[in-house]
Amino acid sequence: MPTPFSVVAATSCDPSVVPGSEYAPVAPAPSPNAKPLTLHVPILEYHRIVPPAEAGRSLPGLTMTPQVFDGQMAALAKAGWRTITLSALADDLAANVSPPSHTFVVTIDDGWWDSYDYAFTILVKYGYVATFFVIADRIGQPLFLTPDEIKILAAAGNDIGDHTVHHDALTAAQPKALTYEIDAGAATIAAITGRWPETLAYPLGKADSRVLAAVAACKSLRLAVVEGSGARETWATRFHISRIQVGPQRLPADLLAEVQRVGR
Repeated sequence: MPTPFSVVAATSCDPSVVPGSEYAPVAPAPSPNAKPLTLHVPILEYHRIVPPAEAGRSLPGLTMTPQVFDGQMAALAKAGWRTITLSALADDLAANVSPPSHTFVVTIDDGWWDSYDYAFTILVKYGYVATFFVIADRIGQPLFLTPDEIKILAAAGNDIGDHTVHHDALTAAQPKALTYEIDAGAATIAAITGRWPETLAYPLGKADSRVLAAVAACKSLRLAVVEGSGARETWATRFHISRIQVGPQRLPADLLAEVQRVGR
């Protein structure tokens, strides 16, 4: 049976909102006098890693079989590519240093149960980590991650990121609702893991200047992602970082070629 869990009704990302929680140790922001650094770390975007018979009504374009995902990770591992989390990428941007070559990021959105049962198992097989973006009001609900599973993912070195409370487009939210969606989503993760999330994925990939400002106001958050087609990360654009959406028919060799192309 799913483990019941309630969203923390927060409108602030102050650690005092969740007693006993803390911000993760992070690198300070780059010196204003430092030469701006541009990284080219491919960030891959996935949603469901699940056999078709277990996918229910999920959109086919967002559903990938475990066999295909395994093949993609195997191809990248064989070619010498290693993973870091989005939080680690934020650390590198803040420290104004480049991660090792052949570094990429795996992100998995929405917090479906299969991200633990299938994706996590495959990632561990290759010594990989990922950033899992969870929707706060779905935690512990049927078909979604439980608090205990989220704790296990975090303990294994994975990043648990904020995907808001309801997964509604933030660009359409009124000011109070906008703050609640971001901050309560973050506080709920903090209540489970003991640490506030450092990363956020915009629902539906939509963000504007008002939304970016609201995300930046949550002081635990240091990087946020949209959909896109390239790899170009800077400290100045850290709240509008592009990801590469990986389709269910993407052949391992084709994905490897794209990662090698953009991850220069």
